[in-house]
Amino acid sequence: MEAIASEAASRTSSAREAARRLGLPPSSVRNILRRILQLYPYKLQSCHELLPADTAQREAFAKWAFSKMEQDPNWVFNILWTDEAHFSLHGDVNNHNWRIWATSNPRETFFETQCPVNGWITETVNAQPYRTLLRETVVPCLIQRGQISNVTFMQDGATIHTANPVKAFLIQTFGEDRIVSRRCRYPWPPRSPDLTPADFWLWGNLKSRVYLSGPSSLSEMKDAIRREVSSIHPDMLHSAVAGFVTRLECLLPCGGGHVEHILV
Repeated sequence: MEAIASEAASRTSSAREAARRLGLPPSSVRNILRRILQLYPYKLQSCHELLPADTAQREAFAKWAFSKMEQDPNWVFNILWTDEAHFSLHGDVNNHNWRIWATSNPRETFFETQCPVNGWITETVNAQPYRTLLRETVVPCLIQRGQISNVTFMQDGATIHTANPVKAFLIQTFGEDRIVSRRCRYPWPPRSPDLTPADFWLWGNLKSRVYLSGPSSLSEMKDAIRREVSSIHPDMLHSAVAGFVTRLECLLPCGGGHVEHILV
């Protein structure tokens, strides 16, 4: 029993792994953990890292966003959200099995420090190809849809997004009042992927469906991504943006801190 308690205290192994090392049936280990030691498995929650100065900026952004929605309730639904993701033929790491055995939920969080990888272009990305992407693909699409005059463009603070040539192009296209970005009049708060619908909803939803089809080549994966993106219903997008508002509502009471644990 002491050996099992030691395994649980280490927080580095599952009940099945502990059973294998101790030469016991997994069911016996789980019974001892639950019935005798009264320990229960709790999922480890991953969360992005925030620096001390970030919370005030996140809180200020939430207040500004609510003021914009008071002026125009549809403003939030006219934001062009941008983000990046990395799709791999090997799939993503599954954190479903990350567990902590404890007598009560410790509410522990794993802080992620890994930077995102651009997944929408297959070459080394710097300011020049990013501006080309905006000029030759994004803006013509908005013009074709008749949305260029009412869209607010949002981007995170990646260096390529805020380079002078990119910033100048965005101001020329959208005007300073319709850009949410670092180094602009209305800055996007740093280290805030939890506020971006693409990050907290789209990528996870999209990857689960793309990987379900089991693509075995890059071309198959690209086809699967296009197919799944085209199947997203507008109601799902509306719900995702509504989720952004909910997260802002959670942001104010916690002083600009993490909101994921509140939403669980």
